[in-house]
Amino acid sequence: MCREWLCRILNCYGLETNISPPNYLEEIEYAEVFSVLSAEFPNCSILLGDNKYKTTTKEELMRFLKEDNTDKYPYITEWYDCENFSDTLMGRLSNPDWGCLPFGTLWTSMPNGAHAVNVFVDNNREVWIVEPQNDGIFSLPNDWNPYFVKM
Repeated sequence: MCREWLCRILNCYGLETNISPPNYLEEIEYAEVFSVLSAEFPNCSILLGDNKYKTTTKEELMRFLKEDNTDKYPYITEWYDCENFSDTLMGRLSNPDWGCLPFGTLWTSMPNGAHAVNVFVDNNREVWIVEPQNDGIFSLPNDWNPYFVKM
């Protein structure tokens, strides 16, 4: 009922997913999310858009990824590539049911150039990289140098 009301106000019909909401565990403040991200990415510019977030488990995010189809889109060099995949997944998670998670976009330099992926802070304050092109979830590789996070 609340979801329908919010979608009516925001005119977001067609944008929401049919994936049931996550099991939220607790609220965390901006300062804590910023601190966790700063510790993981010490040389990174971090932009957080909210004062509070709600945590959930890595498994709940995996459930979302399994049901989401972002990874099914074809890769098209320069037209639908890494930043488009990460923006699409970020948009899918920016709905009334999932939008309060500490989930965002991460830009990083790698040995073979720049790359855009997604980033997630779970209920244990662990930071996970999410590859939207294949739904992989992993820790930050040693040879990546993140320079920008937007959540």
